[in-house]
Amino acid sequence: MKILKYKKMSKGRYKITFDTNEIILYEDVIINNNLLLTKDIDIELLEKVLNENNKYEAYDLSLSFIEYKLRTEKEIKDYLEKKGFPSPLIEETINKLKYNKLINEELYVSSFINDKVNLTAWGPFKIKRSLLDLGISEDIIDIYLDKINDNVWNEKITKIINKRMNSLKNKSLYAIKNKLNVELFDLGYDKDLININLNN
Repeated sequence: MKILKYKKMSKGRYKITFDTNEIILYEDVIINNNLLLTKDIDIELLEKVLNENNKYEAYDLSLSFIEYKLRTEKEIKDYLEKKGFPSPLIEETINKLKYNKLINEELYVSSFINDKVNLTAWGPFKIKRSLLDLGISEDIIDIYLDKINDNVWNEKITKIINKRMNSLKNKSLYAIKNKLNVELFDLGYDKDLININLNN
């Protein structure tokens, strides 16, 4: 195959026009394989170039995916699988991201819990379930949830109860307790803490 021309594109990529087709390659791949000096490439070199380019693409897409928001290892794997990358390449990309400290599950868990505690009505069990669904280790989740004092959960429960009381004031005490019990349990609060606060 004969290289006819190069056209610069975004994100350090070039469109290479051959006499038979066109491909888009990353600049580093072009330089690593001396394609600027080579005008003819055979099938063997083309396969090598395309494999190397796939590695750059998987890593580049991962960087874009985590640019604005912390991601878990599972989220990145799922994302790359949807993009059609093979499992060995996904594993290689994940390892590279870890090596470059771009996947940090402890930082993710700490940030996630902090956001849910301060910005939502979620209780500890709902937070834990969401993190487990994201592929986070239960041990890591427990370490960070255990740092939160029961007083924090009690204050959140009290706030929810007080907020809901106005809309439930026409119901019987039994009905109010029942409804709040179900709502608080669904939000992921401990049964004993719920009962203590409702009885108060």
